[in-house]
Amino acid sequence: MNKEEIGNTFLQAISASFKAYNKHGARSNKKLIPIHSWFAKTINKNTEKSYTVMSLGSGKKGKEYQLEGKYFPKTLDITIFCEQKPIITVSFKFATSNYKQNSNNYFENLLGETANIRRVNVAFTHFLVLRAKTPYYKKEKGNKRGKQKGVEIINEQDLSKYVKLFKDQDFPHKPDLLGMAILDFDKKGEASFADLGKMNLGKNTIELLNNQFAIDKFIEKIIALCRFKS
Repeated sequence: MNKEEIGNTFLQAISASFKAYNKHGARSNKKLIPIHSWFAKTINKNTEKSYTVMSLGSGKKGKEYQLEGKYFPKTLDITIFCEQKPIITVSFKFATSNYKQNSNNYFENLLGETANIRRVNVAFTHFLVLRAKTPYYKKEKGNKRGKQKGVEIINEQDLSKYVKLFKDQDFPHKPDLLGMAILDFDKKGEASFADLGKMNLGKNTIELLNNQFAIDKFIEKIIALCRFKS
């Protein structure tokens, strides 16, 4: 795998998803298709023919797979099969706005989803995308997005729970793999990797983001996990 190619094509896909989000709104699944299909196609490209990947915009059906789960049924973002048996799922989250307000809910949901999937012997991996400067919008009636009230700057405290989870022991609530990217977007909606050195982040967190959490390393680990689970 080419590290630069992985990074560039990932940015192209997330840019397309971000533009679809701005055009069609948060409730439309059109915003998911570019980035979910990117994960599916990238994994397909780097695995053997015995593996297949299912997601929105990818595979024969171009839709998501529903797994029974240990506690409740769950529609999976990206599912990897070996000889038609689901072995790994890739959960993807892109926090486009109001991150600090919702961060604890995101995290609690992640822990529950991880346990639900891992307990049926399907590996659970998660990739989180944050905006270095995240807009905060006031909510209007009907849960509609209102006017922008400010900008939230991602800092060390915002990421600390994910760092702790990454370093935690291997319990069912811990994802098999965890990845993260912090991005900036220009006025045209084009994404770029944020300059972490200019953010209020600790040295160890920056090192994790540049290495163990990085998108190329995440894909590399998924390929290795495919071989381990098959």
